[in-house]
Amino acid sequence: MDASLYGRIGGEPAVTEAVNRLYRVILADDRLQPYFAGVDLPRLKSHMVALLSQLLGGPESYSGRELRAAHAGLDITPGHYDLVGAYLIGVLAGLGAPDDLLNAVRTVLADTSDDIAA
Repeated sequence: MDASLYGRIGGEPAVTEAVNRLYRVILADDRLQPYFAGVDLPRLKSHMVALLSQLLGGPESYSGRELRAAHAGLDITPGHYDLVGAYLIGVLAGLGAPDDLLNAVRTVLADTSDDIAA
């Protein structure tokens, strides 16, 4: 039995569903849409699935750029970063993620804030 957060949430199918739901919510928010104009969404989603999977103790297959480099020049505000984080927590909670997983994601969000938000 997989005791990792990744395994407990349901592995790759659950992470993929979470990422798909997350981007549906993000892209429906007029405050966040401008950040994604012209972005290759399938590629971005693939990176997000790999990154989230790795952060939850799943396969270490993320091969994207470092977070700071990937978000440089986007001028992401702390408020927008927090909004995306809240959406992610909401999506995961809606999929039945346990509290310890939600807390682990909150910790990662707090730890990476300075790498993403301007």
